[in-house]
Amino acid sequence: MRNGRAFLNVFAISPLSELAQQAPSGPSCPTSTMIESRQMAYRKEFVEALRLLAPAFERLVAAGQPRPVLVGGAAVEFYTGSAVVSGDFDVVTEAQDAFEAILLDLGFVREKRHGRLLRGLYHPDLEMGVEVVSGRLFDGACDETRIRLVDIRDGQRIAMAPVEDLIADRMGQYCATKARVPEMLDQAIKLYQLAEDVDESYLDRRIQDETQNEYDIEYLKAASG
Repeated sequence: MRNGRAFLNVFAISPLSELAQQAPSGPSCPTSTMIESRQMAYRKEFVEALRLLAPAFERLVAAGQPRPVLVGGAAVEFYTGSAVVSGDFDVVTEAQDAFEAILLDLGFVREKRHGRLLRGLYHPDLEMGVEVVSGRLFDGACDETRIRLVDIRDGQRIAMAPVEDLIADRMGQYCATKARVPEMLDQAIKLYQLAEDVDESYLDRRIQDETQNEYDIEYLKAASG
């Protein structure tokens, strides 16, 4: 750890083992044949939160369920190296009851904090909120072979949604209201600027999908300056 930053090993994995072994329903995730590895730095609180979550991901897989996938603001923080900060962790899994039971066993508690919606769980040590997102990953539109695995500690890994799908999702949320809330566009821009190895062809298609063809990658590039 340096200057309040912590480091994680990031892997890009080819779609071999878990895609073949896990049940076809729900988000699965490749876990073998590493084709890329690099270290990335994050704020230490984010890494500590991931270290609390990682055992739950592994225990769910060990129980025969598909690996959960981290989406939303926490995944955005991952790809931006904590340039965008999130206090909550959204997880896609069809095994919600089993996943939440594991979290409870690991010291998480049901949400009861003042001013919070009474859903999901949080960990008292960091007050991080965890909520299960229902349905398939990005409503089934995601190419799951693009999921990234992050080695958190001692071989425990968390699956991150593909950066292209996160950008497209932010663009879709930006497009969804007449007010065009700038926060979502700002996050899409930061993701595009800071993430590595973005597949622009796939990203362009996904932006058009999520915005009903109102926006495309050229708009994102122009907005990114």
